[in-house]
Amino acid sequence: MEYLDGGMGFWAKAGIISACVVIGAAIETGTIWILMEKKRIEKEMRELELKIHYHYNDISWLSKAMGSIKIEVEGQGKNGTEYANEGLATVGDTVLKSVIADKLYRTDNIRTKGGITAAKSDLENNATMHRIMLGAGLIDFSYNDLHFYKDDNIPEHEKVVCKEHDPYLEAIVGAVYYDSNYDTTKRWILKWLLPLLERYKQENLW
Repeated sequence: MEYLDGGMGFWAKAGIISACVVIGAAIETGTIWILMEKKRIEKEMRELELKIHYHYNDISWLSKAMGSIKIEVEGQGKNGTEYANEGLATVGDTVLKSVIADKLYRTDNIRTKGGITAAKSDLENNATMHRIMLGAGLIDFSYNDLHFYKDDNIPEHEKVVCKEHDPYLEAIVGAVYYDSNYDTTKRWILKWLLPLLERYKQENLW
């Protein structure tokens, strides 16, 4: 399968980025101090980008998408907190919905509001995206301030959150969008993500 690239060639980027350290949780709302080794975050994100068939110019976007780290948001979220990747996921959700709706209308010739809404909901929903995260092994690359999801022998209270409503996949879409542009993100969705959504919309596939 073709790998999409946010700009520079992958090997050129790898050579540049290897000389620096990625901060996996530098969020626009402020700096979050994490105990996870930064070099490990970068290593895991480089492995993940091979799985999702997109090479990042700025790997910190993918780090932000996969970080299960709570931040304080006064007057918002549950008990004044939310996960730091939820804002990025909101953008990704909007981009994903627009790409799917455009394909349904333009390519699949579904021209009614109800038809587009039903077909879109059948593809782009929390249950399907959660199955992709688990079935494609993407959830293994999520992390909190102490561990990655795939780490063994972790106390229950230190484990990375893994629920159906987790925003990881939408946040990955948002990360691709901010690392590149809308057209590149659209091509990546149509070539990689949409076929997965179509496969995993059937329960028990994985």
